[in-house]
Amino acid sequence: MKPLCPICQSDRTIKEENRLNIYKCNSCSHVFTAIQKEKQEKYNDDYFMETHKNWFDNQDYELFSFIYTKSLKLLRDKQIQLLDVGCGKGDFLKYIRAKNPAARLFGIDLISNQYPGIHFIKGNFLEKKIKIKFNIISSFAVIEHVDNPHLFVRKLKDLLEPEGFLFIMTINSNSLMYSISRLLNKAGIHTAYDRLYSLHHIQHYTNKSLKTLMERDGLDVLLQKNHNRPMKAVDVPGNNFLIEKIYKFLVWTIFLLSNLFRCGMDQTIVCKKSSS
Repeated sequence: MKPLCPICQSDRTIKEENRLNIYKCNSCSHVFTAIQKEKQEKYNDDYFMETHKNWFDNQDYELFSFIYTKSLKLLRDKQIQLLDVGCGKGDFLKYIRAKNPAARLFGIDLISNQYPGIHFIKGNFLEKKIKIKFNIISSFAVIEHVDNPHLFVRKLKDLLEPEGFLFIMTINSNSLMYSISRLLNKAGIHTAYDRLYSLHHIQHYTNKSLKTLMERDGLDVLLQKNHNRPMKAVDVPGNNFLIEKIYKFLVWTIFLLSNLFRCGMDQTIVCKKSSS
C-alpha cells in the first residue's frame, strides 16, 4: 500500500525511486522517503563534529545577515526575542549576539551548548515543554529530518507571539542541483543522487510543498527565496584528491548557473503568525 503525502495527505503519490524508497506527491509536488524510524540517521555529537563537519564548520553568514536584517524590519522597534530550533553549535545565535547584545536569545538541540548571553536548551524540540513565547523563531536545515512536518510547524506556531515571524531554511528539491542528480541517477550514475537523498533527509521540499505546509497550518507566507549554501559547506567525496577537485568544480558550476536562474539547492521561507 502506497503512503499518503505527509504534506497534503493526498493518495496521489507515486514511487519515484526504488533503491531508496522515495515517493513523489502529484498533488503538492512534495518528495519524501518512506523509511522506518530505526533506520533513520541518528543525531549525536558525531553528527555535528564528524559526519557533517563541513556544514557546521562553514556557516552561511549571508543567510544569517538576511534573517537578522529582515527581522529588524519586521519587528520595527521591538526588541528581538528569538528561538533557534535545531541550533546545532549555536552559530546563528552567536552571530545575533555579536550584532545585538540586548537581544534575548534561546536555542534548542539534542546536544549541550554554553555561551554567554544565550540560553541553550538540551532536548527533543517536539517533546520539550517551553513556556516562553518568541517574536522570531528560526530553524535551519531541520524540517527535512522531521517525520511529522505538521506537528513540527504547529509547535513552532504555538511558540510564536501574535504577529510573530518564522524563518525556515530547508532544501529545494526542484533546484538545478537536485534535477541534475535525478537525471544522472536514471542514467545509472548514483553518487550525487545518493548524497542528496541519503537517509538523514526524509522530507524533500519543493517551493510549492513548503508553502503548502505553512499555509495549511495557518501561517501567512510573506516571502520565499531560493539560494545556495557556501561552497565550503558542501560535503564532497574526500577519499581521492582528483575526484574531490572535479566534484567541487562541478558543484561550483551548478551553483553559478542556479544563482542566475534563482533555483538554488536551498530555500528560505518567511511566515507570519496572524493576531487572530
